[in-house]
Amino acid sequence: MYGLYTMAKISIVIPTYNERDNVVLLIEQIAKLLPESRIIVVDDSSPDGTAEALRDLNVPNLAVFVRNERGLGSAIRFGIKKALEAGSDFIITMDADLSHDPAYLPQMIKTAMEGEYDLVVGSRYINGGRVENWPLSRRIISRGANLLFRLISHSPLHDNTSNYRVYSRRATELALDCETANGYEFQICSVFKILKSGLKVTEYPIVFKDRRFGKSKLGISEIFKWFYYVVGLSLSS
Repeated sequence: MYGLYTMAKISIVIPTYNERDNVVLLIEQIAKLLPESRIIVVDDSSPDGTAEALRDLNVPNLAVFVRNERGLGSAIRFGIKKALEAGSDFIITMDADLSHDPAYLPQMIKTAMEGEYDLVVGSRYINGGRVENWPLSRRIISRGANLLFRLISHSPLHDNTSNYRVYSRRATELALDCETANGYEFQICSVFKILKSGLKVTEYPIVFKDRRFGKSKLGISEIFKWFYYVVGLSLSS
């Protein structure tokens, strides 16, 4: 199976803000699983020293970029651009807080390559996937957001908001068109554009475990901004 990965250039984009305690463990796990992959961390000037901790790691293929701005979507776009510049064939995005288990990476990549998929989403909401340790309020918000987007976009995906993804090169080029999606709305914008272009998509079941360290960046203002963005998409479509 390992030989399959060496046939393609793979980059993993991880946006961070105050994730020192989580992302160091994540990078170490990824480096063992996929030693040939390029790991791109985009840090939004974390005051907890996230970037400094990563630079102390002995991981040859790790690149850490520090920005003087904040925003999940804009950080992902920044990382994708760096991955494309490096000639990547497949670009993975994932959260830094250990909610996305890197153990799924080999099979997600294999699914993308063998099935010739342009987008493979690590899904909490298909058979075999689930969420652990989330409060009921968070589950309702996530399920409701996905239902709303599916109704508006007619998306065949059950988990459109997951940031655990494997993109083909042409899919990321479409995702970069989401120039105004600087927060959590980036996930739905990118899916929307990929689906509208008729590219091949699928889901892979994952168990999503709530973070062990730190606090979620998703607040009330981000939730309202997300729903406002979805309404805008519905009007545009």
